[in-house]
Amino acid sequence: MADPRRNEAGFTLAEMLVALGILLFGVTSLLAAMASSIGQRRSSDARLETTALVEHVVHRAMHECVALRDGSSSPVDLEFRPLVDQPWPGFPGLRWSVRATVDENRPTVWLLRIEAKWFDGGEEIVSEYLRVVPRQAPLRDRVLTARGGAAETTDR
Repeated sequence: MADPRRNEAGFTLAEMLVALGILLFGVTSLLAAMASSIGQRRSSDARLETTALVEHVVHRAMHECVALRDGSSSPVDLEFRPLVDQPWPGFPGLRWSVRATVDENRPTVWLLRIEAKWFDGGEEIVSEYLRVVPRQAPLRDRVLTARGGAAETTDR
């Protein structure tokens, strides 16, 4: 008498192990790709945030960093007080600084250097932006001077 199970179709143990190995390789590759994608997304989000940050920093710098030099009465004798290592509330870990330089050939403008820093994958990423702004007092101070009142200095 012949064994009736001999003609039945099925998978051997070796075939099942090979199939599980292929499945394991595929799942591992998928997880690695997802981890890489998440890291790239954070980096992209940070770069997008810094572009929005630049306009905010220029506005803030023109209103908070420009002041008359100490002991000066001339409204055009201005100095720029840099803001250093400021946090950006919309993106934890992102810090920014702004400094200004004056070119002797163009004394009517400031070159603002805006630097944003954040950590990505344990490495510090630095992104620098440059903006040219007029070298003038904030509008509020100019209006007060034109009206004949003294420009108030406020510490913010």
